[in-house]
Amino acid sequence: MTALIVIGILLLFFVFLFSLRAKLTIAYDGEFGMSVQVLCFRFRILPKREKKGPHSMSRSKAQKIRKKLEKKADKKRAKKAEKQKKKQHEKEHPTEKPKKSLSEILDLISLCRKLAAKVIRKFFGHLRIDIARLHLTVATGDAATTAIAYGAVTESVALLYPVLESVKTFRVPDMADVDIRADFCADSMDADILISFSLRVWHVFDIAFGALFTFIRHKVSSLIKKNANAPHTPPKPPADVKKAPAAAKKP
Repeated sequence: MTALIVIGILLLFFVFLFSLRAKLTIAYDGEFGMSVQVLCFRFRILPKREKKGPHSMSRSKAQKIRKKLEKKADKKRAKKAEKQKKKQHEKEHPTEKPKKSLSEILDLISLCRKLAAKVIRKFFGHLRIDIARLHLTVATGDAATTAIAYGAVTESVALLYPVLESVKTFRVPDMADVDIRADFCADSMDADILISFSLRVWHVFDIAFGALFTFIRHKVSSLIKKNANAPHTPPKPPADVKKAPAAAKKP
């Protein structure tokens, strides 16, 4: 009974883990911002938080940070010297790499095409795109240039919307604020954008396993095709087998 309870708890935990949704939010309001949110936890990527200056930390902590930076710089210099040494050795002792045949190149191109198609199809099938706010004010300081730029922006958005709407998980909420206008008096463009992209954990595994199965299927089919096209040579008799003596002729 205890084992069944443990197994049930583990199954519930994995179901909860795989159902988690990670959301990437991109915002622009005079400054570019990016953050990742899982459940109620939000991690800011951009803009980066300002590091504390030396005046706001103790002397011992500053020494530890200095030693850590010096050690990191020494590792970086050693790695760079080793890379230069390896590059110089390869330059002095060049080795010819085996060239791929035309069939191998075509097979690699076919594999890349299949993998890209599989990943893109699954990725956009799972990806949820939410446009919460899209404010664009087109301004260049010149009326004619502003009119041309405004036409180009509105045309680009008009062409982009049908592509995004073809994605099943693309949503523009009812409360979405989408506004594109031209300002013939201002000198510079202004934007206020808030867009989020989200995926569940099991979506990532689904994409990865789909790509893996496509890779294995392609390799197996390539191996079968290669063996089918290979010339068939009959097996040679073993060298130690003696020929049978010829039958004696009857008188």
